[in-house]
Amino acid sequence: MQSRYPLLKKWTAEEHERLKALAEAGWRPDEIAGELGRSEAAVRVRAWQHGIALRLVTQKRGP
Repeated sequence: MQSRYPLLKKWTAEEHERLKALAEAGWRPDEIAGELGRSEAAVRVRAWQHGIALRLVTQKRGP
């Protein structure tokens, strides 16, 4: 049976562990997304689903 969501990219165990490590290191969700090649929304959803705390600051502060 074909997936109902063919455009979804499945998370690998390595990506999941990298997400946890980067979140624990204090990276922002947008930075993690860039590092993993995923959208910020995908990172936020995955973190929420697995109880991974993310930094609340989402935008860089200007000078």
